[in-house]
Amino acid sequence: MRRTLPAFPERPRSGFTLLEVILAMAVGAIVILAIQSVFFGALRLRNASEQRTDKELSLYRALDLMKKDFAGLMLPGGVLASDFQTATSYSLDSSVSGERISAEFFTDSGRIDAFTPFADVQRVAYYLSPSPDSDQQELVRTVSRNLLSTVEDIPEVQPLLTGVDSAYFEYFDGSSWTETWDSAVTSSLPTAVRLTLQLSGEPNAAAAPAPIEMVFPIYVSLPATPTAAATLAQ
Repeated sequence: MRRTLPAFPERPRSGFTLLEVILAMAVGAIVILAIQSVFFGALRLRNASEQRTDKELSLYRALDLMKKDFAGLMLPGGVLASDFQTATSYSLDSSVSGERISAEFFTDSGRIDAFTPFADVQRVAYYLSPSPDSDQQELVRTVSRNLLSTVEDIPEVQPLLTGVDSAYFEYFDGSSWTETWDSAVTSSLPTAVRLTLQLSGEPNAAAAPAPIEMVFPIYVSLPATPTAAATLAQ
């Protein structure tokens, strides 16, 4: 005789339905897309801030170098210093492609260290040259330290600032600004030098940035010639 086991109630099955799994995947995908959007937005902002900071640091470094160069301007004459001239060119032009925008002048802003076998006197000029990495222009500084060389000296070319639309120097004679100067003719040095610098704008910017102007005072002056002294006396 068979014995009949008592019937037990059927236990509910644990787990998720297919619809629940699909909904969970959809919600997870939306959350991941939101996180990805925030992450890449923050990454773009970081990159833009880093590029802007690098550009500003390059600008401050270039202006600081100019300030030191003009502050250390040497009086024309002697063995290591010649005239302050915007037209006369030495060997600096041979190694730089572009337009020289400043006078070639002698300054004592050179740094003396264990690796440079020269004095602190150096010949400096500034150029606006095509950038080798883009279709923009860059501000370039040329430096020649071996001023007593018996052969043609090749100056060091120092790129300072990229993304420059235009740049030019002007020289103050005490009453007005002029674009040229020749101390051999005027027997004097300018009392100040002004730089006007126009940087390139961002690709999608509505307007170009405002031009930058910087005035560098000249702390030395040539003694007045008899003719100039007579003119001043009148």
